[in-house]
Amino acid sequence: MATVNPGDLVRFIDEVGEGRVIRIISKELAEVETSDGWVLPAYIRKLVVIPEKLAPQVPANRIKVQEVKETKDIQLENAIKEETSAPASRLPVSKPSNLRVPSREIDLHINKLTDKVVGLTNTEILFFQLDVFRRELNSSIRNNEREIIFIHGIGNGTLKSELRRVAQQEFGWCSQEDASFKEYGFGATRIRIPQNKPF
Repeated sequence: MATVNPGDLVRFIDEVGEGRVIRIISKELAEVETSDGWVLPAYIRKLVVIPEKLAPQVPANRIKVQEVKETKDIQLENAIKEETSAPASRLPVSKPSNLRVPSREIDLHINKLTDKVVGLTNTEILFFQLDVFRRELNSSIRNNEREIIFIHGIGNGTLKSELRRVAQQEFGWCSQEDASFKEYGFGATRIRIPQNKPF
C-alpha cells in the first residue's frame, strides 16, 4: 500500500491531476487539495507521491499545506505568492461535513483476488469470491461506510445471483441494486448500508 503523509505532493492514478495531501482521514482515505483549489477525499492506494525535486518549486518559506497550489507557469506562481501573504480570511477552508467520500470498489473477478487459480473448481472459486464479499461488506459496516460496490462482471450470472442471495439472507437490512450502468454496465452491484444498523 502506498504511504502518503500530510504535505506530500501526489498524482491521481485513475484521474488527471495532482494535489497536496492536507490530512489523513483514515488508513484508506486522505484529503487532497488539487491544483485547482478543490479539497477532495481520495483513496490512498490510488495516489502516487511525486518527489519534490520533480515538482515545480515554491520557496520553502512560503509553503503551507492548505495554501500550496501546483504552478504551471509564472502567472500561477505569482498568484500563489500573493495568496500566501493574504489574510487568513481569504484562504480556502475545507469543510469535511460536505465531502462525499467515494464508494469503495471491490473487484470479485478471481484473477484480481488470487494468483493461484489453477486446480480450483468453479464451486471453490465461487466460495472464495463469496468469502471476500462477506469480509469486505463486514469491513464496510464496521467502518460506517454508506455503500460499497462489488464488481462481479456479467458472465453467466452465477456470481451475481449468489452475491445477491447472500446479501439478502445475511445482510437483509442493507439494500442492493445495480451499480451505475454508465460506469459498470450490468457487471456490478451496489450495497447501501443504512447508518441506523439493527445491532
